[in-house]
Amino acid sequence: MAKPAAPRTSRPGRPTSSAPEVVDPRWLLRTLGLLIGLALLCGYLTLGLLFYLGSWQLALKPTHDAGGGTGLPAQAVTFRSGDEEVRGQWLPAAADSTRETYAVLYLRSGDGQLDKGDGTQIGTLHDHGLGVLAFDYRGYGPNPQNPHPTEKRMLQDADAAWEYLVGRQRVAPGHVLVFGSGVGVSLATQLLAQQHAGAALIGYNADPDVLARVRRDPRSHLFPLGLVFHERFLLDALKTVPQPKLLYSTGPLDAARRAAYRGAADPKMSVEVPTHTAKDEQDALARFLDAYLPAGPTLLPLR
Repeated sequence: MAKPAAPRTSRPGRPTSSAPEVVDPRWLLRTLGLLIGLALLCGYLTLGLLFYLGSWQLALKPTHDAGGGTGLPAQAVTFRSGDEEVRGQWLPAAADSTRETYAVLYLRSGDGQLDKGDGTQIGTLHDHGLGVLAFDYRGYGPNPQNPHPTEKRMLQDADAAWEYLVGRQRVAPGHVLVFGSGVGVSLATQLLAQQHAGAALIGYNADPDVLARVRRDPRSHLFPLGLVFHERFLLDALKTVPQPKLLYSTGPLDAARRAAYRGAADPKMSVEVPTHTAKDEQDALARFLDAYLPAGPTLLPLR
C-alpha cells in the first residue's frame, strides 16, 4: 500500500509566492533627465567644436574669383609658405627711380583676394619709385582653398613673402616698407616686430577690434568667444615698432582706430581723408616718403 505523500513545507525566509517588483517612477524620471542633460551637453559641445573650427569665417572672407587680380603688368611669382606654394606678383621699381632698391610688401585685408582696388593702391606706390610685392594669402584667390586662412597662417605667408623679397629679389631688410590694410595692418606690425628691420610701415584703414565686430554676429552669443575664437589681429605692436609710420583713415574715423593710431610709437604721420580723395592720399604718401626715405640708397651687397 502506497504511503501518503508528505505535506509540502516552505523553507524559512523565502516567500511562498513572488510578487512583481515595482520600479520607483522618480528613479526613472531622474535617469531620463540625466540622459537628456548629457545629450544636450554633448550637442552643445559638438556645436562649440564646429564653431571653433569655423569661427575664422566671422573675421575672414576668402574669395576665389577666376577673374580677380590687380590688372597690373606685373611678373607672376611663387614662393613657399609652410608646405604650400603661394602665388603673387612682383612689380619692380623703374630702373631710373631714386628709390629703386626700396620695395613694398603689400598685405591686403582679409575680406577677399587681390583685385582692381588693390591695383590702384599698388600702382600709386609704384608711381613713387617703389617696387611692390603683392600676393594672395593661402586660402585666397588662385591658391588652394585648403588650408583655410587663419591669422597664424597669414602671418606665416607674410614672413615667407619677406624672405622672398630679401632672398630672391635681393632687397635689403632695411629697405622693405610694409603696407597693410584692414587686418593686414596687424600682420604688418607683427611682421616688423618679428624681423626687427624694415624701412617703414604704411597702415591703411586698420581694423582695430576684430573681436568687437565678431561679437555683433548673433551666432557668437551661443559660446564664450574667449574659448572658441582666436583670430584677434591685435594692433599692440603699433606701440613698440620703431619704424616711421604713415597711418591712413578714409571715411569716418571711429574711436577704436583713433585710439590705436594715437597710441602708435613715433615717428608717425596720421592722415584722415573723410571723402576718400585719391589726390589727398597720394599727397600724404609723397610727403611721408620725402620725409623718411632718402633718395639714392645703396644696393644690397652680393652674397
